[in-house]
Amino acid sequence: MSDDLPRLRVVRGDHARGPGDEPAPEKVLHTDTAGRAELALPEEYDAETVEDGDEVVTDRPVDIDDGDEPVLYGKVVTRHDTARAPIVPLWLRSAREARQVLAHELDLAWYRLRKHAWNSPKYLLRILRWAPVGLARTLGAFWRWAWCSEQAPLRRQLAQPGGDVAAYLKLEELRAERVRIRLPIFAATIVACAGGTAAAITLAPRGWLLLAGLAVAAVLARVGRPVDRPIVEVAVTIERKRRLTALEVREALCTLGIPGLKDPAKVNFPVEIHRDGPGQLARVNLPRGIEAVEVCERRGKLSSALRRPVDQVWPKGGPDHAGQLDLWVGYKPVSQMTPPRWSLLRDGARTSVFEPIEFGTDQRQNPISAPLFELNWLIGGRPGSGKSYFARAVALGAALDPTAEFMIAEFKGTGDFMDFDEAGLCSSYVCGVDDEAFDEAADMLGWLLAECGRRGKRIKRYRAQGRAPQGKATPELAAEPGSGLHPIVVVFDEVHELFGARSAAADAAERIIKRGRALNIIVILATQIPDKDSLPKNITRCAAMRACLAVDDYIANDMILGTGAHKRGVTATQFRPKIDAGWAMVTGLEEPTAVRAAFPTEAEGRALLARAVQLRGGVLPGRDEELPKLDILVDVERVWPAGRGGLQWPQLAELLRLHRPELYGEDTAETISARLRRLDVPSVDVKADGKTLKGCRREAVEEALRRRELGHG
Repeated sequence: MSDDLPRLRVVRGDHARGPGDEPAPEKVLHTDTAGRAELALPEEYDAETVEDGDEVVTDRPVDIDDGDEPVLYGKVVTRHDTARAPIVPLWLRSAREARQVLAHELDLAWYRLRKHAWNSPKYLLRILRWAPVGLARTLGAFWRWAWCSEQAPLRRQLAQPGGDVAAYLKLEELRAERVRIRLPIFAATIVACAGGTAAAITLAPRGWLLLAGLAVAAVLARVGRPVDRPIVEVAVTIERKRRLTALEVREALCTLGIPGLKDPAKVNFPVEIHRDGPGQLARVNLPRGIEAVEVCERRGKLSSALRRPVDQVWPKGGPDHAGQLDLWVGYKPVSQMTPPRWSLLRDGARTSVFEPIEFGTDQRQNPISAPLFELNWLIGGRPGSGKSYFARAVALGAALDPTAEFMIAEFKGTGDFMDFDEAGLCSSYVCGVDDEAFDEAADMLGWLLAECGRRGKRIKRYRAQGRAPQGKATPELAAEPGSGLHPIVVVFDEVHELFGARSAAADAAERIIKRGRALNIIVILATQIPDKDSLPKNITRCAAMRACLAVDDYIANDMILGTGAHKRGVTATQFRPKIDAGWAMVTGLEEPTAVRAAFPTEAEGRALLARAVQLRGGVLPGRDEELPKLDILVDVERVWPAGRGGLQWPQLAELLRLHRPELYGEDTAETISARLRRLDVPSVDVKADGKTLKGCRREAVEEALRRRELGHG
């Protein structure tokens, strides 16, 4: 159809003109009392008609029927778009799923073999018990056949008074004829079997004879055993999978109480319900005007309607439009599924922050991975939803990058990340909810902010050399000793505690998150309350990776995942605290995905961290690798004024900057404090010029030097 379709005009009187005032080709049926003509249009002419005073304008059709016209894609490829069913099953088209299926079947076969091998003595006793019974039953059946016993009930009936004598005599004659034929066969068979058995006992090897005898005995035992007493026990009971049907899905959706979703006929399926991993996927087009998020919000009701546990039913928005629902129903609840073994737990596994790192699986048991470079993480949810262990999964993945350094501060005070520090992976570790912990964390942020400045200068230098394209760290620079661009993974657990106690820390964290992306500084924040007071909006906006665990409402959901996430169907309100601990809706991937974080056991976690230390050769990536002569204890001793017992941190920082500006030029008082406290120089109150501020004592510096000389520090 083209734009030269007629645009018709009907006016008063007997004039009916088309474009250019040419006579209209349509037939005039009649003229009304006002003199207006009525035209006869084709029946399929679905046109747009507009009435304007005395004039009626009929424009081109608005619904164009292409009929059987071929579909053109630059050239004719087909007369109709066709959907073809896959020839190869979906699980065979994925190497990972094919390996899983093969491993599952081999595991079952190996288990059956071990189970039956263990029970084989019991099976042998059953065979010996029931084989004689089976032999007797077999001989009895053979004898009854030879003696034609199957006619006996009928002959007895005909022999009764009043019976049919002629029929009885005929049956007797037939029986006699059969017995004459069958008895020799019976006798010959018995003699042949006896002779063959005797010959086999005399001539056959003992091993083959034993196997043959066991096989015959097993067959006879099968004949002789009671019906309800099997010889071989069932090793594996395979649960019959309940099939998900279109009728069931339609009825369930229409019981959710969503306005406009009442008629099952308006719910259709663009593709058939099919297997998808350890479950079934139903892609549903909802009635017009109904959004998939409305169904996602009623996950509990949908579970009730389908008569399946909540963690077996996983609705989410479909890929085509907001009214499309992807309903995945597992063969069994996810909580009862054994998660696939975390690939990072295998021997020899290692990672790179520049490459995708597996940190969990989705509900279909598919591994989920994400790179860490240039990405900052925000992890939020209710207490008990598993935030700390979600952050641990990401951090454990980064630990297998042998160039990564860790700075961890946790404000729960329970030591969830203590094993990182005990393994020697942390250059800074803070644990607690007191003022000292907050001060140390603030110092840590101060050092990181200064490190951003130092790394910026290094990047500038490497960029001039053509080694840092786009002004960013590269894997080669990160792995190069002395480059000073190795990854620093910063983890702040329950960070709202710090920001609530030290408002300046939030500003420092925001600046680090904004600047550190290109500098190989990766920040992971976990919080319970992502509101404007505890977590500034700019920090939330700069976090490219967001994981929302169980939350109560859409407000908390959107605070973590971004405004409008709930309306788009990206919602974590479906998760239940503790029951769904570790599950989160994650954005920043190719598409929002429900992910269960990897949850290694304590022993597995220790083994993984031990391998991380082994990959580093027992040496922690140093911050000052490019400045091997830096010795802050020696420098502090050199600049210390004579006769002063204590110096405040700002005074000491100023003296160090004057002494070696190339090394300490950007260091703040907090940075110097953090460095010295890591060397066991305590921060104490020092009075100077009438003011009391935090600082250190000279004897503490001298004691730290002595400990190091003696090999104790």
